[in-house]
Amino acid sequence: MDVTSSQSATLLTPIVPRVVNPKTDHRRVLHVVNGEYYAGAERVQDLLGQHLSASLWDVGFACVKPDQFPKQRQCQDVPLFATPLRCPWSRRAIDEIVRVIREDDYDIVHSHTPRSAWAASRAARRVGCPFVHTMHDVSLGQKVGRARRVIDRYTISKLKQADVVTTVSPATHQLAERLDLGKQRRMILNGVAHAQSGFNRTSPFDLGADHVWNLGTVALIRPCKGIEVLIRAVARLRDRGCRVKATVVGTFFTSQYEREVMDLVEHLGIAEQIDFAGFSDDVPAHLETFDLFVMPSIGPEGLPMVLLESMAHALPTIGSAVPGVADVVRPGSDGLLFPPGDAEALADAVESFVSRRVNWTSMSEAARLRHANEFSVRRMASEFASVYRELI
Repeated sequence: MDVTSSQSATLLTPIVPRVVNPKTDHRRVLHVVNGEYYAGAERVQDLLGQHLSASLWDVGFACVKPDQFPKQRQCQDVPLFATPLRCPWSRRAIDEIVRVIREDDYDIVHSHTPRSAWAASRAARRVGCPFVHTMHDVSLGQKVGRARRVIDRYTISKLKQADVVTTVSPATHQLAERLDLGKQRRMILNGVAHAQSGFNRTSPFDLGADHVWNLGTVALIRPCKGIEVLIRAVARLRDRGCRVKATVVGTFFTSQYEREVMDLVEHLGIAEQIDFAGFSDDVPAHLETFDLFVMPSIGPEGLPMVLLESMAHALPTIGSAVPGVADVVRPGSDGLLFPPGDAEALADAVESFVSRRVNWTSMSEAARLRHANEFSVRRMASEFASVYRELI
């Protein structure tokens, strides 16, 4: 069913009646989702919707900006309400979330973005149930314009009231500590599902001397993602005679930025070496075609989901040494790091793989094992369930 534009809550899937078994009493958590994109925070909420039931937690979604998430989410059997939040103090949207909590007997309210936190915090306070928030990035409270500062102050005031603020990386945890967010704080690293293809990935060296190395990246393409750095590195590798290409999966943040990036590609004359694949609802299929995963971000990240997915697919990563990426990649073990914005250093790192100065096979296996040991979705869901249980 399509999302309506009404501000009233719209049930996109039927409410599942609560049936209580005294021996296996399931509790309920309402995830308040931003939903404009199907990006990192939304993907975490989608995964929790699929895996929290193993810990006796049932999930519902309230979507405050219902655009991509309702269509792209994998757990379509989870009830989802469209409750558009036009501004931080939108009384109608908050009233509808309160109604959803009460009528379907939710025990916890959990948000993952500033916009969703505005609604979740006020609704939870009115109902009197615990409020959990997860911080996915380090942009809150940074140097920004006047209008953004006003919004950030409002967000911080709401997050200070949270019963628990969870963080996804050391950098986000340090920010939460500095801003004194939440009555309690706990770091829960993101997790993703394992990939069967990670167990039998073919080495690029086994594909023959004519093989063209595919450097892949996946992102909502914004200036902070450093796509220009990857483009310049590909141009340098072409000039060195390296057989490489790049595949960029994702949509551009704005049409203006897309034009700027395409102008750079044309200026460098590497249109044949760059494939802009656009949005995909099957990222794993693209990961299986990559030889290396490249994350050239020029600004701090939270804990990128797609980076964890690349590890699950046994892909060595070349990433910029920014918070979030550097928290995951272990140089010389499961990937390499380069200085942010340094296209020459990125080209050098790629060439070290192509020329066999770096052992691709050992890094591939190390990446797969690192995911299994530290970044599994089961571990993530179990840790969130533990937080919920402590609160009630």
